[in-house]
Amino acid sequence: MARPDTGSMRMVAACLMQLPSPPRRNVFREWAGGMGTSLASDRTVPGHDPGYYDIPFSTLLYVARVLEQEGVPYRYVDGQASAAFDRDAFLRGIAADQPKVLVTVVNIPSLEPDLELIGAARAAAPGLRVILLGPTAKWFKDRILREGHADFVMEEAEELLTGRNVAKLVAGEDVSALEGGSAWDGAALRAQPSRTAMKTLDFVDFPAYHLLDFSRYESDYYFGEKMRYATVFTTKGCPYKCGYCPYPFGFGNRLIYRSPAKVGDDIERLVREHGVKQILFRDQVFTINRKHAAAVCEELIRRDLGIRWVCETRYDVVDEAMLDLMYRSGCREIHYGLESGDPEMFGAVAKSDGPQSLDLFEKVIGWTKARGIRCHTHLIVGMPDESWETVHNTGRWLRKVKPDSIQLAYFMPYPGTPMHKELKESMALGDPDAIDWEDFGSFTRPVMPTKHMTKDEVKRAKELLSWDLRYSLMERLGMRVKRMLGLRAAA
Repeated sequence: MARPDTGSMRMVAACLMQLPSPPRRNVFREWAGGMGTSLASDRTVPGHDPGYYDIPFSTLLYVARVLEQEGVPYRYVDGQASAAFDRDAFLRGIAADQPKVLVTVVNIPSLEPDLELIGAARAAAPGLRVILLGPTAKWFKDRILREGHADFVMEEAEELLTGRNVAKLVAGEDVSALEGGSAWDGAALRAQPSRTAMKTLDFVDFPAYHLLDFSRYESDYYFGEKMRYATVFTTKGCPYKCGYCPYPFGFGNRLIYRSPAKVGDDIERLVREHGVKQILFRDQVFTINRKHAAAVCEELIRRDLGIRWVCETRYDVVDEAMLDLMYRSGCREIHYGLESGDPEMFGAVAKSDGPQSLDLFEKVIGWTKARGIRCHTHLIVGMPDESWETVHNTGRWLRKVKPDSIQLAYFMPYPGTPMHKELKESMALGDPDAIDWEDFGSFTRPVMPTKHMTKDEVKRAKELLSWDLRYSLMERLGMRVKRMLGLRAAA
C-alpha cells in the first residue's frame, strides 16, 4: 500500500507526494530550512538526477505514520525516485483512482513547476483537496490559496496535524474543520490555528521509513566509504535570531523534542530493518540542549549499533566533554555555521546572539579535529555588508584555522528571515522579491549586490575564496609563477 509508485493508486484515499525536480534543475526540498536548494542539470524532463546526497522531506514520513494510526489508506509517490518522472502515468493513476486528498511540499527554486503539476493532478481528479506543507507554501499562502492551487496551507505542527486533517477530509468534513494553517474564505485568508499543541515528536512510534527506497540513500559523500544512510530528528526548531537563516521560519522557533529512547529505537530499527550504517541528524542545533544531546549519545553508546553520524550545531554550545561523548557515540563529522571570518561581520551579523568570539570558534575547531571528528564549516559570501576587506579577512582566518572542509554559498535573502524584511523595507540593494525564484537556493550565481560589491564582484570573491582555500601558499605561489611564464598549469 505504501511503497513508492508513480502509477496506479487503487484503493487509496490520499496521496502523499514528493514532487519531481523540474527539467534542467535538481531541487533538494528539505535543505535551507525546507525552502529548498537547487543545482543545474542537463536533464530535459521532470525527475531527479542520481548521485547526490539526497534526503527525503522528513515531515511526510511523520504524516504517513499518523495516517496509518488513523486508518487512512494512502499511497506515497516519490517523484524524485528516478531521472525521468512518468508524469502521464502519475496523472492516469490519479484519474483512475480519484483520491480525496493530495499532500505535498512546494519549494522556492521550483515553485511554478510544482504548482503546475498540482494543478494537473486537480484537473485529473475533480474535487481533489490539496494540503501544502513547508515554509514556501506558508510564505506564499495568500497567492496559493487565492489562485486555487491548494485548499489548505499548513503553518504549524505539520507532523502531527496534517495526517489528522487528511482524515477529516476523507471522512467528509469541510476544510473549515482543519487546524494548524490557513484556508481561503471566498475573498480573504481565513486563519485556522492549531487547537492541539504538538508538545513532542513522540506521537509516532516510528516515522514511516518503510516508504523509502533505501537504494537511493547510499553514498560515499561522508567518510569516503559508501554507506546506506537515513535522516533522524532528535529536536526540531531553532530559537536563535540569525538574520540570514531560514531555520526559524522553516522549522519553527520553539524547540520540540523526540525522547532519547525513541531516537535510539528509530536508529536501531533503521540499522536492523533497513541496513542503515550512517545517520544524518537533522536537528538545526544538535547540542542546543546539552542534557538532551548527552542522553541521545548515551543511548547510542548503550545500544552499540556501530553507526557513524553527522550533525550540525553551533560553536558556542559544545565543549570538550561534549565532543568526547559525541565521538564515543559515533559522531565523525560536525557542521558549524561560520558564515564569515571577518570579526566585525561575524559579531554583528553571522552570530550576533552568541559570544561573538572568533577566538572561541578557533578553539572549538581545534578541539573537534583533535578528537578525530571532521570539522565542516558553512560560509556565506555576499551578505549586505560584504566587502573585499571582509572577504580577505575571512580567507586569512580560514587559512590559519584550517577546518577540514568548507561549504561556500552565496547569500540568499530567504523570505521569512530578518534580513529579507530589512532589505524589503529599505530597498537599498533592490527588491528582494523581484529576484527570480529559481535562483534562490542556488550555488551557481549571486542574486544581489552588497553595499560595497557588485554581483560580478561577489561571484569573483567566491571563486577567489574557493581557489585560495584549496591550495597551500607555496602551491599558490607556484601556480602564479607558472602563469607568469605562460605555462598555465591546470588548477
